[in-house]
Amino acid sequence: MTIDIQWPEGITTEHFLDQYWQRKPLLIPQAFANFNNPLDPDELAGLACDEDANARFMEQQQDGQWRMCHGPFDDDFFAAVSGNQWSVLVSDVEKLLPDFQSWLQPFRFLPDWRIDDLMVSYAPVGGSVGAHVDQYDVFLLQADGARDWHIENQPRESATASISSSISLLSDFSADQTMHLQAGDMLYLPPGFAHHGIAAQEPCMTWSIGFRAPTAAELLPAVLHNICESPLAGQRFIDPSRARTEHPGRITAADLQQLRELLRQALSADDKTLDHWIISALTSGADAQTDPPTDDTSPAASLMPNSYKRFLYTVDTGQARLYVDGRMYHCSVALAQAICDRQLLPADLPATLDNTDRDLIDTLAGNELLVPCDDRQH
Repeated sequence: MTIDIQWPEGITTEHFLDQYWQRKPLLIPQAFANFNNPLDPDELAGLACDEDANARFMEQQQDGQWRMCHGPFDDDFFAAVSGNQWSVLVSDVEKLLPDFQSWLQPFRFLPDWRIDDLMVSYAPVGGSVGAHVDQYDVFLLQADGARDWHIENQPRESATASISSSISLLSDFSADQTMHLQAGDMLYLPPGFAHHGIAAQEPCMTWSIGFRAPTAAELLPAVLHNICESPLAGQRFIDPSRARTEHPGRITAADLQQLRELLRQALSADDKTLDHWIISALTSGADAQTDPPTDDTSPAASLMPNSYKRFLYTVDTGQARLYVDGRMYHCSVALAQAICDRQLLPADLPATLDNTDRDLIDTLAGNELLVPCDDRQH
């Protein structure tokens, strides 16, 4: 099934990237032809109760304070919910329901490493999650009902946390415009644009396709771990020409210079090594889950990437380095493209590959990094 974004008249994908991406919001009326939401509220509530779900419940209380509860929830939790000032949100829906991965395909004009997840939220009339700022790009698809999006016209450099809670909500939000989205409409918001979405007219369901934007602080732990494991980090301070000191409490400029140089040497990874560490970090995930086991373990089965794992590759001198779950494997470009670009290994593909590639396929399948699939889903 091919799904394409129906851009507004006069806008192409290239025009969107040139004029809107990370620059300004864009309303995309009826973004997908004949869109019909395949997920109903009861199914979403069921997902929020799944033990593997990353689910949240946000509610504005009578005194204006906000509370946020983390799932997974149970039936008793939802039975106790009252009023209409609340929302339930479930992240990583495309992992919990692999069929929903097809709804990320229209956004693959951007690289996979930037695409984060599909989050689905539900709110009764008047429900919201409060005014806030996201520090990443997001496409907000109205799947059911209607929602009014109140938006500030200029991005904020920083967000002001609400005094009512530790939730990062805005206490000084002032909308410049309001966009009314009905089922099938989609709104693109760049990072930093404060917004507040309120369910209007009828209960609504909104899909949020979010994009990863890692900070240096998020990448540094993994990179520093690799640096600490490298031989350069094992070099020790030496001072064979040490002279007698008259001030034992003083650290001299010469000592500091040598210590600085020791650190600089440890940090002096070449580009290829640093690239390897970065991609390993990008493909490492906190997700311990794997797709449910399947009875179709025949070697003739077509395979697809495990939806809980991240796959990336680079090409160097005609060969590929495939990264998955923080590890790197050597393989042919053809195999890397099949896994990462097409996200499908047809059953007849291994016959066209060499023994190294076939062994890697067996290894990845044995570790449940590649799982059986139905070709018709692709």
